[in-house]
Amino acid sequence: MTTSADVVTMRMQSYLCLPLVQRCREIAILIDESSTTELQHVFPILIDSLFGITDNVGWGLHTISMKSNLQEYEILCNFLSPLGPIFSLCYKLLPDCYLKYNFPVTYLPSKIRLMLDDGIIPPFYSDKIRDDHSTRAPLALSMNPFEYYIFHFAYHLTNPWLQLQHQENVWMNWETVYVQLAHCYLYHFLPRDNSPVLPIIGPYVKKTPPRKLMQSPESKRDFNRLQTPRLLRTSILSPESTSPTNRVPQQQCLPQVWRSETIVQVFLDFWLEYTEVDQLTPHSGRPLASSLPPRNSIHSGEHIRLVRAFIKTLHEFANSAVGDKSAMDELKRVILPSVQGKIYTFLRKAIHHWPLDSSFRLILEAWLSFIQPWRYIPGVAYTKEGKADEEERGKIHDESRWISFVANNLLAYTAIFRQLLPRFMRIDLIAPKNALMLFRVTKVFSQPHLAKMLSEIESCMDDSNLSRSKMSTNQWTAIVRQQIFDLEGPTYQYVPMFSQTTVSQVMWFLRIIKQAHLTATSLVEALEKRRTARRFLMSLWEFINGEDYSGDEISLEERRRVPVYLANAQQQLIDIFQIRLEDIPQVAIVADQEYHDSILSTSFHHQSQMDMSLDSSRPGVYVPVQEGRQNCRYVEYMGDPELQPVRTTEIAFLVRALFKLCNYINTKYRYEFTAVYNRNDFVGRLVRQILQPPTVVKKLPKRTTHGFSSSYEERIPPRISLRRFASHSFVTVMFLGMFSFWLIGYGITTFFGLVLCIWILYVIARATCEPWIRSDMHNLRPNASAFLN
Repeated sequence: MTTSADVVTMRMQSYLCLPLVQRCREIAILIDESSTTELQHVFPILIDSLFGITDNVGWGLHTISMKSNLQEYEILCNFLSPLGPIFSLCYKLLPDCYLKYNFPVTYLPSKIRLMLDDGIIPPFYSDKIRDDHSTRAPLALSMNPFEYYIFHFAYHLTNPWLQLQHQENVWMNWETVYVQLAHCYLYHFLPRDNSPVLPIIGPYVKKTPPRKLMQSPESKRDFNRLQTPRLLRTSILSPESTSPTNRVPQQQCLPQVWRSETIVQVFLDFWLEYTEVDQLTPHSGRPLASSLPPRNSIHSGEHIRLVRAFIKTLHEFANSAVGDKSAMDELKRVILPSVQGKIYTFLRKAIHHWPLDSSFRLILEAWLSFIQPWRYIPGVAYTKEGKADEEERGKIHDESRWISFVANNLLAYTAIFRQLLPRFMRIDLIAPKNALMLFRVTKVFSQPHLAKMLSEIESCMDDSNLSRSKMSTNQWTAIVRQQIFDLEGPTYQYVPMFSQTTVSQVMWFLRIIKQAHLTATSLVEALEKRRTARRFLMSLWEFINGEDYSGDEISLEERRRVPVYLANAQQQLIDIFQIRLEDIPQVAIVADQEYHDSILSTSFHHQSQMDMSLDSSRPGVYVPVQEGRQNCRYVEYMGDPELQPVRTTEIAFLVRALFKLCNYINTKYRYEFTAVYNRNDFVGRLVRQILQPPTVVKKLPKRTTHGFSSSYEERIPPRISLRRFASHSFVTVMFLGMFSFWLIGYGITTFFGLVLCIWILYVIARATCEPWIRSDMHNLRPNASAFLN
């Protein structure tokens, strides 16, 4: 007999097959009409489909953006918003404290899995662990509907299957539904205006008994570094206890904070995990999540942007505390001390492993956001037009308010700054993006009071090291020493930021900045002179080909900013470390002439582009690289020449139209073309001047659901190609020829007739001379017989 729950399940499965817009509307109606008993069975089905747990596809949260599909973007954002149908479903199911859903342990971050394998259960997970009855090993987390959704949402960003499918979009396509929803969840569940989290729900009672934590003495420090502590005290979260200060039952406080705490804890564990390859091997020797592909060691641009948004929201949330002794205010007070160690570890490892390219600015901006909590104070106006507001937002106005944060996060300032120095010494500071990154770092550390606070805290450490037998009265000494021990271990040798070693390194770096400044200045001057002296024919070439003759992808305006950035960065470093000009070694520094000439030199790049346009048998493209002094490299296209992307020197609609025409002709007369092309008489020589020779193309391995496909070679028979007629230069010459003939009184028909006659005479002449001017194309002729089989 079919029950109402079976009917709702069948309706849900049928709705999941509908187009996205209709699917969301029908499911929203189903959630509103159905009872709790009917919905509890379809909830996991909906979550699996939404996040692609079963098919590794999902609803496209990482691919749908406002620009690509506005309607689907808005529908999904409304459906998954904090007050939308999906959360309405969670809150409908939440009152049933016995209703639990299992989240596989294999989906957890690797550090959490390692701890569970070692018998260490973090407090946040202690009431959720579900063991395998036979092996007693952790099998899944048993959680309520709200937690089940949030865990899957956080895992969706780090799902390795989805990372494999969207590797080409991880840097560009980040304005997606997922990013918008993540911002909405952070702003909604971590309110900065002291408003309650809506909707206000009744007390939630957990029926799962808490488990005793297991911790061996030798693993104590590792546990301190890897643990995910419950943010609030047990007395705050316990529904049976009462508060002695305000005499309000904490049963009323629990609904205010447990959702906010869950959001912070889950996002922290999933998004701020940076596990190196050698740490993925468990102590027990048992592989972790063997059915899952390995995660990328370099996070996507979408991921890093969300980490920065998470950090900024934590600052704004913590800075909005008013001291009213409520549970939410308590969460605001303890939230940063509870998470700052894990944020530091993530940033330090990401900076260490990040490649030397312009994408480094993403992780750099996240770090700068973390070490500037004073920028995120509620009530400070900020507008893009108001420069004064922006400057005020980034300044420290009350030193006493922020020195505690600086002391508790000293390593995030000093250790990472010292980590960045060698990196900035290796990168190309003349590149505008790199110069801007350096300027941003020095500007932050040169702001009033910050360098003074850092120096004061480090001096206390020096005093304690020099006189260990004396009792230090400074309050920061023990805090900093414990911080170093917990985050870096007892063997870590801390090098102060204002030590002589660091200052010497900075003085050497100033010489590099000086040379880069001279080179950038001379480069700007040379580019400006060449711009004014550019000849008319060169400008005509740029107009016809639609590209700059110089081949420089960086505009002159961007080049002009580089000397300004470098000069300011140089002065700011001198101010930060109080370096006197007379202490800087007076060494003769000149511009890097080799780098200067490599940018200005256009003959190699331009001549190769012209050769490429004349030799269509080797199509390719120049890509910018940072490899020694070489600023561009020719990447050859190894596929079908007719299928290469449309170039900037071609007319797109003509390329596609001519390809369709040629494809139709080549498909219809394939065998005839091959037979005539292979003839050894005069007709064969004529045809070989018209048709493209047979070509062998390489098919590279492609990633599939079953791994990589094997590479192979494909032979393309002789064919007709009209793609050269779609170039800007050919079309321009044709129009100029027709216009010239019209001026002297001849018609367009006469012009094309003359062109056709000249072309025929040219083909006949080449066919006649072919036996004496045998080209490499002749060696390919015997292979053409293979296409007759």
